Amino acid sequence: MKTLYGFGVVAKALIAFCLVAFLPLFGADKAIEAFVRGQIAYEQGNFQEAIKQYTKAIKINPSYENPYFNRGVAYEKLGDYKQAIANYTLTLKIAPHDKKAYNNRGVAYANLGDYKQAIIDYMQAIKIDPDYVLAYNNRGYAYYNLGDHKKAIADYTKAIEIEPKYATAYHNRGVAYANLGDHKKAVVDYTQVIKLDPKQAGAYNKRAIAYANLGDHKSATTDARKACELGNCEALEVMEREKQLRD
Repeated sequence: MKTLYGFGVVAKALIAFCLVAFLPLFGADKAIEAFVRGQIAYEQGNFQEAIKQYTKAIKINPSYENPYFNRGVAYEKLGDYKQAIANYTLTLKIAPHDKKAYNNRGVAYANLGDYKQAIIDYMQAIKIDPDYVLAYNNRGYAYYNLGDHKKAIADYTKAIEIEPKYATAYHNRGVAYANLGDHKKAVVDYTQVIKLDPKQAGAYNKRAIAYANLGDHKSATTDARKACELGNCEALEVMEREKQLRD
């Protein structure tokens, strides 16, 4: 989302409030004022009000790109993916090389289950920026949901090449490897996720399952217990039920 980066939510809201208060003194455009008010509402979690303000900004200046994009993000937050798509499409009419608009529209399509259309948008985002890590990861996820795990792995690998500390891509690639039955490679990827984020309970759970599939029940139990300590006891509960059935 195009917003005020580098600050906490409260700080961003305060900055935005000051901007709204002083913009008129500098003769700021009314569209910008409405846009900033939309930012305040968004940061406060009031997405309906944000949409109202972004719409006001658009009515004042229909060629102003940012309100369309941010209105799309707000609609996504509300789960209205069709409206989100409509707004990203309007953004692209004004700014046809906006990689974020293509990526976000792809995410909205994916949330509607249209993974093929999502891939088309991710491809366009990557064409604009060949090093766009997020688009590679998202395209990999779309391929995964279409059952093409090899293409998914290729995209996750590309994302990792660009950003070696991208934990999400390691996690997703581990899941894809597991679905192909390559549990050794899955363990390697989940281990990398844990190195990058030691409190990632999901990675411990998935690594526990991978270890179990490799017959390493000691390591599986250790990981399942660690995941449970971090608040996710799913794998441990499954293992305990299986143990009871064996006994």
